[in-house]
Amino acid sequence: MDRISPKFLGHGALGLSYVWATSAQSLTSGSPLHNPPFGLPPSSFALALASPISHASFPTTGYNTSIPAGPSDATGNGIPGWSLEISVAANVPLTNSADESVSAEDKKSKVTEAAVLSLVPPSTLQGLDEESWRVCAIVFTGGLAAGKTEEAQTKELDGTCAALLPSECIQELQVNSVANSTDRGQECGRLIVPDACLEHFGGTMALGRYHGLDVDFVLTKPLLQEVNSSNFDQTNRRYSFFAGASAPTGKDNATALVAMERVVWPVVITWTHFSASGEVHDSAGWLSCVKPPNTTKWITAESGMPDSLAAVWQERPSGLD
Repeated sequence: MDRISPKFLGHGALGLSYVWATSAQSLTSGSPLHNPPFGLPPSSFALALASPISHASFPTTGYNTSIPAGPSDATGNGIPGWSLEISVAANVPLTNSADESVSAEDKKSKVTEAAVLSLVPPSTLQGLDEESWRVCAIVFTGGLAAGKTEEAQTKELDGTCAALLPSECIQELQVNSVANSTDRGQECGRLIVPDACLEHFGGTMALGRYHGLDVDFVLTKPLLQEVNSSNFDQTNRRYSFFAGASAPTGKDNATALVAMERVVWPVVITWTHFSASGEVHDSAGWLSCVKPPNTTKWITAESGMPDSLAAVWQERPSGLD
């Protein structure tokens, strides 16, 4: 399976943007049950996710997406019950991987550690009116900068980024996330990352195209993947919109597991409500910082964190257009 190229892809109701990739890892958008990392069979990946080693759920601002197109200000008031969830699966076998980058030897002896991000609607919500709404998720897979990532390990995170990022960064990013909202039937709007956020995000900043310009022109650029009802996991009632899997590794590799659990994933969810004619009527965007709990205990206080872990999710991507 090809790695995702950071381009804007397709149309629909729930979209995804993400940032960064390396040659040894696998990142996929949309439902991982339909498009698992490393081209794994959906059934085997679903089995691994059924027993996650680490899981967390964070409340997020969301809206009544059953409100039809029309004059009402549907993003004026949020409704309770929306959440962002992250699950980490350990020792996912690569036996039946369809990815050509995985060698025959690795398929026999190696595994991967995988993280999955999902948007979960309230249990009382009737559904998503795809003609009237577009929801987009922007995932910065470079995570946060090393210092902020380290800071997050000892903080009580509540799903917001208030404990990690300055208010100016949060506010400007949320405003920018809906500044380029497009009409019904078009792509999610491109995100411009404000200068106030640059030093706090991880990943490679390059090409001179980051400051004040569309993020999809840099090496840590987002990808847009539209997701609709076909990506809704009816059994578990969630939109799983992103999966990131570590490079092939040996079973019970604590280094890989710790690296996965240390990552803080900045996620912007944008909500666009259309008028009856298909134009943008109202919209809102919210930033969350999502991190799984640290369940893998293997490094003593004296030994500290290996330097290599700081760069596991922040390496220069390869093979990008």
